[in-house]
Amino acid sequence: MFEKGKSRNANGRVILYLQKDSISSIIKYGDVMLVRASLQQLRETQNPAQFNYKQFLLFHQVTRQAYIASQYLKLTGINKGYPVMKKIYELRNFLLNVLRQHGLHGREFAVGAALILGYTDELDPEIMRSYAGSGAMHVLSVSGLHVGIMYVVVSFFLSLLLNRFRTGNIIKAILLLAFLAFYAMITGLSPSVLRAAVMFGFIVIAKSFKYHTNIYNTLAVSAISLLVWDPYLVMQVGFQLSYLAVIGIVSIQPLLVQQWEPKTKLMKWVWEITCVSVAAQVATAPLGFLYFHQFPVYFMISNLIVIPLSTIILYFGLATLLFTFIPPVCEFLTHLLDYLIWFLNKSVEITESMPYSILGGIDISISETWLFYAVVLSMFIFFTRKNIAGLYVSLAALLIISVTQFIETVQQSSQNQLVVYNVAGTSVYDIIHGRQNSFFAPAAFARDKDKMLFNVEHNWWKCGLEKQNIVEFDSLTSVNGIQFFPVGNKRALKINARFNPEANYTRKLKTDFIILSENAPVEISELIRYFNPEIIIFDSSNSFSQCSKWESQCKKASVSFFNVLASGAFIANL
Repeated sequence: MFEKGKSRNANGRVILYLQKDSISSIIKYGDVMLVRASLQQLRETQNPAQFNYKQFLLFHQVTRQAYIASQYLKLTGINKGYPVMKKIYELRNFLLNVLRQHGLHGREFAVGAALILGYTDELDPEIMRSYAGSGAMHVLSVSGLHVGIMYVVVSFFLSLLLNRFRTGNIIKAILLLAFLAFYAMITGLSPSVLRAAVMFGFIVIAKSFKYHTNIYNTLAVSAISLLVWDPYLVMQVGFQLSYLAVIGIVSIQPLLVQQWEPKTKLMKWVWEITCVSVAAQVATAPLGFLYFHQFPVYFMISNLIVIPLSTIILYFGLATLLFTFIPPVCEFLTHLLDYLIWFLNKSVEITESMPYSILGGIDISISETWLFYAVVLSMFIFFTRKNIAGLYVSLAALLIISVTQFIETVQQSSQNQLVVYNVAGTSVYDIIHGRQNSFFAPAAFARDKDKMLFNVEHNWWKCGLEKQNIVEFDSLTSVNGIQFFPVGNKRALKINARFNPEANYTRKLKTDFIILSENAPVEISELIRYFNPEIIIFDSSNSFSQCSKWESQCKKASVSFFNVLASGAFIANL
């Protein structure tokens, strides 16, 4: 890096946000770029209960960030990517183009690319919400199901080719290990893929030497191997969910299957898939409550369709890519793939749209998550070993959870707050009374599900709000660019860009909170002359320069102020 005209070596990871244009669109893996940037510290969470993006980046060893405009970016023409990974990415791009060129487009392409090749860049938020709400999100991330299918297919063909040779088992093991590594790389090396690839790798090695394998030992060795390679993996949600799901399936699923013996093959197949779904959900549900604050009610129904259909899609996808060099066959298979993925998407959307498909707004702490796992583990011990102590422990853990939730509910019932959120370029406020609130925001923001979820709704869940009264700013009466609204026993007013500083006021108005927005054309001295505020708040619809100007004026006038852009959300207990 160059600093003050001198070059020096620097190690570390930074995340750069590039301006979207013709230059950024042609950047490839391994390209060396020259950029002019001031590397910024990662920002703390800006709103209450918001997703901690800084912590997320730190777990990926990213410590700085910067935005790069096009004029400050130059491609050097040098590429220092690893040759193997360059070829892998080139192959994946080639295979993606095969799917596009033969008729796979839109959401069908996005889901197919994610399911077959682990390429998730074109998944839109709406389809991801549908899969998450129906309990089928695991299909969109390449995991043990996908790796297992590929392993079975490749192992079958290698057995046909090599079993006749004396050293066939050794050659087969080497080729299988190479394939698992290749498939893990082409699908993006996600934690779930790494777990599955390493686990199947140990199974391959054990089989080649005719060792008896224990699934729990295999899971433990694969986890330890991955954590030795990258200890931060343990903090990744995908890693945690992947291992817990497999542990749940191998331990709980056999216990469930034994509870009923279906009379027909079809019912046996349905029962086994249902048991797999239930076992995986039981093992991952507490983490789902902690991280995603929801539970998919109809997961058993969706998985009865999703698991077999995604398996078929994976087989067809593999066949499509294998017949790339026979265009008529490839095109025919792609059309079949298109219909299959369309049906998969439609079934997921219908399931997600059913009444009460999601239990949302679940908010639990890390300690409560551990208590839920204590319930699961102790109940498992009770049913498998008939140990009454397991039942007592689970009941005790449930009692503690109930007490903590009751105490939290009592606290929530007496809460009274004003919250001014930090949402770039927008005025967004909450007035919370008990477990109800009045939410003030522009119409466009209030209807944007993604922005609401990221900036606001986590705080609603944290506060246990049962009813939200959403008020659009356009519906509020504005007099001279001033909008009044009650805040409990206090008074607040919002001053926007339509404020007229030439207006005359007959008397000074006592106001507890003044919120300045939209770079309102007002001087702090004028506000003090017109009003008598306890504190002046600069919301996030203002520019940094305007906020800096107001800060200086407030300090000069000895008036309390709060800059939301600089300090994050303003929270006042009323």
